[in-house]
Amino acid sequence: MKGVLLRSRDGRRFLVAQLMDSMAGGLSLVVLPWMVLDAGGSRSLAGAAFLIATIPYLVLGLHAGELGDRRGRRRIMVTAAVLQAVAASVLPLTVALGPAASDLPLALIFAAGMGVTAGRVFVDAAAFGATARLVGAEHFVEGQANLSLVWSLGFLIGPALGGGLIGLVGAVEALWVEAAGFALAAVLLASIRTELGPETEEGARRAGVLSGVGVVARDRTLRRLTSVSMAWNLTVNVFYALMVVFLRTHLHATGPEAGRMLAIGGAAGLAGGALAPLARERLGPTGALRAGLIGSAAASVVLALAPGLGVATAAFAALEITGLFFITLMIGERQTRAAPAQQARVGITGRMAALLAASIGAVAASALVAVISPGGVFVVAAAATVVVAAVSVPLLRVEG
Repeated sequence: MKGVLLRSRDGRRFLVAQLMDSMAGGLSLVVLPWMVLDAGGSRSLAGAAFLIATIPYLVLGLHAGELGDRRGRRRIMVTAAVLQAVAASVLPLTVALGPAASDLPLALIFAAGMGVTAGRVFVDAAAFGATARLVGAEHFVEGQANLSLVWSLGFLIGPALGGGLIGLVGAVEALWVEAAGFALAAVLLASIRTELGPETEEGARRAGVLSGVGVVARDRTLRRLTSVSMAWNLTVNVFYALMVVFLRTHLHATGPEAGRMLAIGGAAGLAGGALAPLARERLGPTGALRAGLIGSAAASVVLALAPGLGVATAAFAALEITGLFFITLMIGERQTRAAPAQQARVGITGRMAALLAASIGAVAASALVAVISPGGVFVVAAAATVVVAAVSVPLLRVEG
């Protein structure tokens, strides 16, 4: 994959800013559930912490996409990153002023997570169109692939960093690192000199909030990709919603052990993103997407049946490789079918669909873990992932 965004000063700053923002957001996926457990919350509530952090996408996503195609994208991203830094600082600042971490209200923990994600929605939406401005139409596909990989990289490194920081300094102090990541992202985005848009086409101005949904609904290939993506996200995100609970209560992992497992998985996952363009070239988009589905199903089975931390680590690494491989391909196929003036709308529509499915998976995970063990929930999720792959593979055909 060509690093087209790395060729210019502004492209490099944009990529690093996106990495900082996604990495800081990924950190909270581990830290917030850990804090819920530390504050006396149940396993179901810890799983719900994953769900709560996705709600802003479902509530604000369409509006963020419409705003990202109509208003100044640099200003949107800078403002949103600053708001993320403020939201991330709420919990450690509260503890610094008196209350112990174990006494934090669960509602405050959930609200802080939602605040961080609310900012991410607007950064995410504006970034789709900003990429097109930074690389130009002739390098549009490569630019979107770069951005997709950096986002995935951040959300792989972030949880690993969160687990490591929990073991080193504790969950509350880890949130100061998260806030610093958002602040650095804001500074880098503010320093970009290239005009990031929006587009000036009349159609882009007149298009409404739901126009991205319309593009997906009218395109047969996009409908099929979105349906498969939603089914896959629903089952796979059961694992991510309960990963902290699984590691802490089922495998009895310490903070450093959990951090090592997540770090190994995150590092391995990078191979999936790097291999995606090559696999697409060799196997074609249909063959590559099918390979990702089958691989993730196999990895989920091994993870669910893992007898110890070693096997679980290897299986999680395989799940990350195949998952990032599949996600990178899916985003690339979707965005190449969207016009430059509708990148934000179409991009955020796809993100909302994936997160809606992930939220349903998190609800299911929280409900199931209240009545069966985390290991039992993982077995159910693995079986469901195998069913999704078996049904989707023969149906998945990417048309030109």
